[in-house]
Order: sequence, then structure tokens, then C-alpha cells
Amino acid sequence: MPRKDEQLLEELNEFQKEKERIRNIVGQIGGTHNSEHMIINFIFIVLIVAFLILGIVLQKISLFLTLEVAVLLGIFKLIWMFYEAQRANHFQFWIMNSLEYRINEVDKRLRKIEKALITEKSENEVKDEKKVEE
Repeated sequence: MPRKDEQLLEELNEFQKEKERIRNIVGQIGGTHNSEHMIINFIFIVLIVAFLILGIVLQKISLFLTLEVAVLLGIFKLIWMFYEAQRANHFQFWIMNSLEYRINEVDKRLRKIEKALITEKSENEVKDEKKVEE
């Protein structure tokens, strides 16, 4: 029994390590608190605010051009967000697909083991019946 407990604890530790590794990878690709995302968000906000200040408050740029550039920057931000979301979704799909493949392989192995156990059980029953008859 203690050996089984140790083996189960070892498997649990390996599972936790793999779970953390996958979480870190997914966080790098599509995480919301990624430093790259924060920097790009900050740059877009600073650019939009700078154009609005230059155009509306200081009147260095025409109001129409200011609004067009601010909207254009907002559109670029949306395009970037869609790209990042698509990239994260693709990665998550890839992970789910590989998990499905692993589950199917485990299911096949489980079915083989079940068949082997059933045949072994029936063979044992036949042997027991022969012993009883003798």
C-alpha cells in the first residue's frame, strides 16, 4: 500500500507541474495580464490622448484630422486585439485537440485491458468448473 501511495503522489506532482507549465504557456500566448499587452495598451492610450490634446486643446491639428487619427488608432487597437484573441483560440484548440487524441488513446488501451480481463475471467471460470467436475 505505501508504494501505491507514493506512486500516486508522484503522479499527482507530475500532473501539477505539467498543469503549471501549460498555464504559463497559455498565459504567454493569450493571457490578459501579459506585460506585452499592458505596454501596447499604454502606447495606444498615450497616442490617442496626445492626438486629442494636440487637436482639441492646443489646436495644432484640425479637429477633423484629430478625430480621424484617434478613430484610426482605436481601429488598429481592435484589429490587434482580434489577432491576439484568434492566436490564443488557435493555441487552445490545438491543446484541446491533443488532449482529445490522448484521451482516445487511453480509451483504446482501457478497452484492450477490459477485453483481456474478461477473457482471463472466463478462462478462470472454465478452469474452476473443470476442477469442480474432477
